[in-house]
Amino acid sequence: MAKRLLLVRHGESVWNAEGRWQGSADPPLSDAGRAQAAALAEFIRDEGIDHIVTSDLDRAHETARIVAAALGVPVGVMEDRLRERDVGEISGLTRAEIEAKFPGLLEKWRTGELTKMPGGEDDITPRVSAAIEALASAPDGSVVLVVTHGGVIGAIDRWLGTEYRRVGNVQGRWLTVDDDGRIAFDAHFGVSDLDDTTAVVL
Repeated sequence: MAKRLLLVRHGESVWNAEGRWQGSADPPLSDAGRAQAAALAEFIRDEGIDHIVTSDLDRAHETARIVAAALGVPVGVMEDRLRERDVGEISGLTRAEIEAKFPGLLEKWRTGELTKMPGGEDDITPRVSAAIEALASAPDGSVVLVVTHGGVIGAIDRWLGTEYRRVGNVQGRWLTVDDDGRIAFDAHFGVSDLDDTTAVVL
């Protein structure tokens, strides 16, 4: 079994910087996001990362490539089950634009009254938990970095019954895997001096 999994949200994207909801849209990293990815690599240099797996969206994959190059660790498969939730009709919109077009929508989302955005994807837990279970079944006792998205990490929190905490760029969760393949939350993860640098939008 894999020994530990480190789930990390990608670096800042250009739409993060503009406060735009992106979901499964595919904007690239900003320059700040590339710097965050480089800082992430240095922060985890001594964690014994053996493999890197990434969402197939560019902002996650570029984050993974920057870390991989710095650590000399290969990037494994791009896993589409780790991509962010499709947010449908609000993709590309700022909070102000969403409020103007769909009054009260974000408050309903925040309180859990709404489970998906108009035209968007519903519960992503089945697909993301299946991806994490597959990674945990790796036979070599490895430590795996999983570069993914805030919504994916939130879904894993719900799946494991972990208390949710805001997931900024290059923040995430350490998970452990026991000898029977059971997955458990271990610790919150954040790169020092980069915490809370951007507003969280999916």
